[in-house]
Amino acid sequence: MILRVLRALNRSYPFVVFFGYLAAFVLAFICMFSFPLGALVLVIGSVLSLALVVFVGEVLLGVERILARRALRRRRCPACRMGPVQTNSTRFHCLGCGSRFESNGSAAVDAEEEPAPAEAKFAAVK
Repeated sequence: MILRVLRALNRSYPFVVFFGYLAAFVLAFICMFSFPLGALVLVIGSVLSLALVVFVGEVLLGVERILARRALRRRRCPACRMGPVQTNSTRFHCLGCGSRFESNGSAAVDAEEEPAPAEAKFAAVK
């Protein structure tokens, strides 16, 4: 339960931060014409809060990885909470839902899911 909530929070955290900074930008833009000191305070506060935002994001990812490793040690999939989990040397593969995880608990990205570089697209067309 905690791992599912944490996974959902980690997936939506970048979007929440982005829209928070976007709202601060819009508010600073409006304040620029009516109250310039407020716009300056918003810009400086946004820049200084960036370190805190990155730190909180890393802590959330770290806690998720710890909980995922604990589930993988019990041979349960962190994504679907079912099994069985097949173990390779450095990866775990859930046979139920097809999720793949690295040995550190992070979700694995397969090579065929990664986008091809731009040079490969142009090299194929001659």
